[in-house]
Amino acid sequence: MIVSSPETSSPKMKSKGEEKKKKTGRKVPPILVYAVLVVGLFGIGILSLKFGSIQLSTAEILKVLVLGQDSLSELEVPHSVLVWNLRMPRLVLSMLVGACLASAGVCIQGLFRNPLVEPGFIGVSPGAALAASTWIVFSEKILTFFPAELRGKESFLIQLCAFAGALSVSFFLHVVSKREGGGFSLVLVLAGIAVNATVVSLLGFLSYLADDAQLRNLTFWSLGSMAVASWHKIYLLGFVLLIVTFFFPVLARGLDALALGEAEAFHTGFKVRRIRNLTIVLASLLVGVSISICGNIAFVGLIVPHILRMVLGPGHKTLLPASLFGGALLLSIADLAARTVAFPSELPIGIIAAGIGGPFFLFLILQAKRREGEFR
Repeated sequence: MIVSSPETSSPKMKSKGEEKKKKTGRKVPPILVYAVLVVGLFGIGILSLKFGSIQLSTAEILKVLVLGQDSLSELEVPHSVLVWNLRMPRLVLSMLVGACLASAGVCIQGLFRNPLVEPGFIGVSPGAALAASTWIVFSEKILTFFPAELRGKESFLIQLCAFAGALSVSFFLHVVSKREGGGFSLVLVLAGIAVNATVVSLLGFLSYLADDAQLRNLTFWSLGSMAVASWHKIYLLGFVLLIVTFFFPVLARGLDALALGEAEAFHTGFKVRRIRNLTIVLASLLVGVSISICGNIAFVGLIVPHILRMVLGPGHKTLLPASLFGGALLLSIADLAARTVAFPSELPIGIIAAGIGGPFFLFLILQAKRREGEFR
């Protein structure tokens, strides 16, 4: 019998252990990741305020931001209006929407225990867009049954419909995954494809019924845009995001427990049903309000959580807060590209996001298939 000496066996075992640790453990300190994301947000913010139909210098931007409008010269007042009334609301809205979609992606991936799902892929975002589009087409007829006080609040009702659509799809997919053991199974993939196909069909039917004005609004929902930015919408979305972040500590503990399996989480003292329902409601709220404001934007909830998970590890205690900054950075970059790539025209931000997310999703599939082949 040949016995391996410590000199020959230990290094191999050590290298395998270190390799496994590198694959599963945290690679970068969270404070460093947060610092990089904050610096990136500051940089892309300056660029977003600088470029456009009128290019401003960095000194002019800082002067407008620091000094009040009363302290500016007559020639600098238009710059202040341009920054505070047009570019700044659009920048802040893109950051908030990105933060909401990325956070919702983390929640949905943690709920279904698979990093390849995201709100748009499994039909949550299209469900919200479908509900909002249905309201756009039939609102005039539906409002006749509402009290007169609600007829001037169409914006709020659109957001309510979008939230209801996202929530309905989320619960439907949750029921499907629960019957398959709570995981991301082939049945869930097929259910997501079926939801997306149904939504596309119904959106086509709504487009057929819509008039010219409604058809333009439906096109907006399908492609997405930040051109509708206003401080009122920013306050609403910021309030919703603030409420959800209040539940981040609870979500982080619950999703970490669900990663071990629902049975294991239950036996360790977690109320699994309450965690599931809370995750579904909060993720649907983030997606529904975001979609109701700026239209359907896909892949943000896939790209950001996956990259941050590779850098920070799978722990939701750091992953959820980091997703806020990561999503804000990604979508603000996409909005800047949408405004400048085809200048003076403007590309829909949904096209930019899909152009980035499609190849990235294909890369993840090929990477997962390669890893599966290595372990066979």
